[in-house]
Amino acid sequence: MKWSILTLAMLLASGAQAAASWEIKPEGLGPYKVGARYENLGKTFGGLEADKFISEDKSCRVARSKRYPSVEVTFVKKVVARVDVSGGFGTDRRVQIGDPFSKLQRLYGDAVKPHPEHADWLMVVTGDRELAIRYMMREGKVVSIDAGKRLQLQTLEGCQ
Repeated sequence: MKWSILTLAMLLASGAQAAASWEIKPEGLGPYKVGARYENLGKTFGGLEADKFISEDKSCRVARSKRYPSVEVTFVKKVVARVDVSGGFGTDRRVQIGDPFSKLQRLYGDAVKPHPEHADWLMVVTGDRELAIRYMMREGKVVSIDAGKRLQLQTLEGCQ
């Protein structure tokens, strides 16, 4: 019995260490990457909470990570299309929740662009224009970092 508890503790600690090194990139965060399957994430990495949203035709769903409650995942046809992060993780360029707009300007220069319909959303699109990172701003500071398919980042809830 002691051996199993010790093994479990070591596994949990190694998972926490791995998560500490995760960075938000246009393709997602850690295992929550564009293209990952709903079934796989639902059974691993602490699982997913009950769906927060399911479209009428069931092609789109949004669920929060059980282990990482600041991570919300949008699935289109049971495949990750978008990952929303509201805390605890930063980007590969070291942008974190609470950082000012001036840091985004300094790091991205002209690559950071305002969303055409939402002045408080700033977008950084990849070279192929398929993936992007969206920074949601409030009072000049980052309040959420969302990554994934550019099309899915055009609305508040995803599912385009």
